[in-house]
Amino acid sequence: MNCLTHSGVFKSLWTRPLYKAGNLYTWGVHSLGCGINQDSQRDQLRPRRIDAFNGNVQKVYPSEFFTAVITDNGDLYTFGNNKYGQLGLGNTQEHQTPQLVKYFRDKGLKVLDVALGSNHGVALASDGHVYTWGGANNSFLDQLLCKPNGLGDNYQNNLLQPQCVEKLVGTSKGKFVSAGINYSIVVNENNQVYVWGAGKRGELGNGCRLNFRYPELNPIFEQLTKSGYTIQKIKSCFAGTLALLNDGIVVGWGRSYYGSLGVRQQEYVVTDLENYSPTPVNTKYFQPNEKVVDFDLGYNLSLFLTDQNRIYLSGYDETYVPRPIDLPKDEKILKFSASNNSFAILTDKNFYTSNEYVIPQQKRNLGFLFKSQPRELFESTNIEQFGGGYRVRYAVVNN
Repeated sequence: MNCLTHSGVFKSLWTRPLYKAGNLYTWGVHSLGCGINQDSQRDQLRPRRIDAFNGNVQKVYPSEFFTAVITDNGDLYTFGNNKYGQLGLGNTQEHQTPQLVKYFRDKGLKVLDVALGSNHGVALASDGHVYTWGGANNSFLDQLLCKPNGLGDNYQNNLLQPQCVEKLVGTSKGKFVSAGINYSIVVNENNQVYVWGAGKRGELGNGCRLNFRYPELNPIFEQLTKSGYTIQKIKSCFAGTLALLNDGIVVGWGRSYYGSLGVRQQEYVVTDLENYSPTPVNTKYFQPNEKVVDFDLGYNLSLFLTDQNRIYLSGYDETYVPRPIDLPKDEKILKFSASNNSFAILTDKNFYTSNEYVIPQQKRNLGFLFKSQPRELFESTNIEQFGGGYRVRYAVVNN
């Protein structure tokens, strides 16, 4: 990170979007959290509206094996795999349709933000505290291998319902949460970054490959904050994380699957498999003075939107640094999503999807874009948001 040493106060180029609530559509692998009826065991090949919600979906977070939804009144719903209690329902029964996580409502709390790992969840609640639940990796083999978890405490058993992360009580309120396989990240209102869980592949971005059972301050971000840099947006997927800093700089750390983080500094020299410190995304193919204003990270690729209305792709084992995607110059990019082997871009005129983003589509080179209209897929042109970094994808639509 020696290239980020300037001192001063930088302008933020990204503002957290305020989405309108809407209806939820999902598609993808049925067993991984599509939210469709239990009597339907086939994969959901086309977008389908989830009847359990009635225009009140505010935020959606699909993970590798289950999905979480926050409604406009702050309730949290989960569905999908529940082998380790990762649905937070107090049991280990699998639920393919949305279930209310009663813990928060019973305590009079609203859920403000949520992130999911493969078998655990982390949430910010209206009392300012951080809550986790799910797998503790407590089997004999897990303990023998010292396998970490993303819960933030020395739990001997799986957490079947949310519990407050005690080590964070008394610290500043959380602002962002992020999670991947067996690790969690919290950014608080004082711009401090707390990390815990798996670190062998650089997942914690703290300069080492150690696991941490309890939350620890990330010392590298402490130094960056003193230099005037703060995190504006953060997202983890699998074992890698991207963060947008003020002044339009994006850094990544952890495992860069197929170039998904875009941090390879020499394009044809493999230096980016595991990144133990926040590393700037390579902007070799950007225009002069072009700044990133938003990004999205999927399982094996990422997208970067700049202030010049250009969007760049990295990953999919095709490019290891961001390269521009060719779109009509007269179309304004509104929203976009990076996923597993595919991506989607919504402009003011068209909805572009690659590969198998909306199934079924013939698999082609990632650079080939299918063009459609939102109404063909979602019975409406009013798409508030869409995404899904793994094998379940979603859209929130105002019909």
